[in-house]
Amino acid sequence: MGVQGWFSANYAESREKFLGAAGNAGAAIQSYRNPARGPDGGALFTDAAWLGPEDAKDVLLTCSGTHGVEGFCGAGIQIASFRQRLYADLPRGVALLAVHAINPYGFAWVRRVTEDNVDLNRNFVDYAQPMRNAPYDEIHGMLVPDDWEGPNHAKANQGIQNFIQQRGMSAYQAALTGGQYDHADGLFYGGRKPTWSHRTVLEIAQKFLRGRRRVAFIDYHTGLGPSGFGEIICTHLPNTPGERRCKEWYGEAKSPWDGSSASAPIEGFIAKGLERELPDVELTSIAIEYGTFPPGVVLDSLRGDNWLHLKGNPASEQGRKIKAEIRRAFYPDTDVWKEQVWTRAEDVSRMALARLKS
Repeated sequence: MGVQGWFSANYAESREKFLGAAGNAGAAIQSYRNPARGPDGGALFTDAAWLGPEDAKDVLLTCSGTHGVEGFCGAGIQIASFRQRLYADLPRGVALLAVHAINPYGFAWVRRVTEDNVDLNRNFVDYAQPMRNAPYDEIHGMLVPDDWEGPNHAKANQGIQNFIQQRGMSAYQAALTGGQYDHADGLFYGGRKPTWSHRTVLEIAQKFLRGRRRVAFIDYHTGLGPSGFGEIICTHLPNTPGERRCKEWYGEAKSPWDGSSASAPIEGFIAKGLERELPDVELTSIAIEYGTFPPGVVLDSLRGDNWLHLKGNPASEQGRKIKAEIRRAFYPDTDVWKEQVWTRAEDVSRMALARLKS
């Protein structure tokens, strides 16, 4: 069937393929129902597939759909991993836990956010002391204008261009993507409480990962960096044992905090939540970030989607156009790109398994 058969056109198809591929590989499935519904009214689930001995001391954890629309890529990798028998010979004492669509709402609705407009990878914070993002405050009003194709849109775009000319594209990207906790209708909003997906991450961790010795975590993402290239991003803070392991295990792992990564430094990412939930487990956490299009294209697609769900009509012709743009921005959907994605994922998974074997 090849690369086309591993990836899917929508969330429902992806879930069906994942359950089939995991089941055929002999994995046990645990499903968690999200309270929201898909655009077709269908039920939404996060599915966790466990493959390997129940008493495994070491676990390879993979996660797709942290950022909803990015699940097209991550889930395709997970499905391919089962179908290509990547885990047919797991090292002794090692198990796999593959979590499909941890943010099923975002995947189904082709959005980056959860059902409450929260960026899940900014949601694992201390809500009593939320981070302030003053540069975001400056641009918030420009990000979602009253219209998307009229004079207000043009004026907002000019304001953003002025910000970029004065501060630089990197400063704009950092202000926008770093996360913010003051504008519930804005972009990269971290929320004021744990989302359903946040709580489900911790429930899965308690059920499957508590009491293990080591967990190697790979979270699949898209949207940053050169097209088709999968940057390995260490999600541990600088000068920590986790960061040292990332560099030892993966060699080329980049860090948002030293400026070597395509990603800006962020707060509230999943790995932080796992570290707190599993203090006695040695966690080595990375994200693979696959590039798609230039930052301006990707960020504008997010602006359009946020405008659409705040002020537009997703069922309109304009809405369908905006949806096509965000889907393409995070999932180019070409055979060449998919082959690059899978080749990189396979290599990185083998790196992780080799370390868990040692």
